[in-house]
Amino acid sequence: MQSSEQDILDNVQASTSDRKKQLLQHLKSLTIPSDELLKQYAAGERDFREVNLSEQIFNEADLHGADFCEAMLHNTEFQRANLSQVNLSKADLTGANLRRAELIWANLRQAKLNGANLRGADLTGADLKGADLTGADLAGAILPDGSILLTSQPSSRLISPTSRSNSS
Repeated sequence: MQSSEQDILDNVQASTSDRKKQLLQHLKSLTIPSDELLKQYAAGERDFREVNLSEQIFNEADLHGADFCEAMLHNTEFQRANLSQVNLSKADLTGANLRRAELIWANLRQAKLNGANLRGADLTGADLKGADLTGADLAGAILPDGSILLTSQPSSRLISPTSRSNSS
C-alpha cells in the first residue's frame, strides 16, 4: 500500500474512533428513566456504571449490590432505599436525598456528596475514602464505625484518602 493510501486509511480509522468516542459520551449523558432502570435491575442487571440518573426518584427501592461507579446522580431521590453493598465510587451525588437510606458496606470512595441529605442514613462499614461530604447533612447518620452523629451541622469535610471511617 502506498503511503498516501495508508494515510487515508489512518485518517478514516481515527475519524471512526473519534465518532465512537463521541457516541459513547452522548450515550452516557442520556438519562435512564427510573422505571427502566428498576426493570433492568429486576431482570438481574447490576452494571449501571457511568449512567446518568440525575433527578430520578428511587425512594424505597431495593438496589443492593448494584454498580453505580462514576454515575451522575445529581439531586436523585434515594429516601429509605436499600443501597447496601452498592458501588458508588467516584459517583456524583451532589444534592442527592439519601435520607434513611441503607448504605451498609457501600463503596463511596471519592464520591461527591456535596450538599447531600444523609440524615439517618446507615453507613455501617461503608468506605468513604476520599469522599467529599462538604455541606452534607449527616444528622442521625450511623457512621462506618457504628457511631451515630448527633449534630445537625452540615459537614465541611473531605474524608481522608488514608482512613476508612472519619466522621465530619
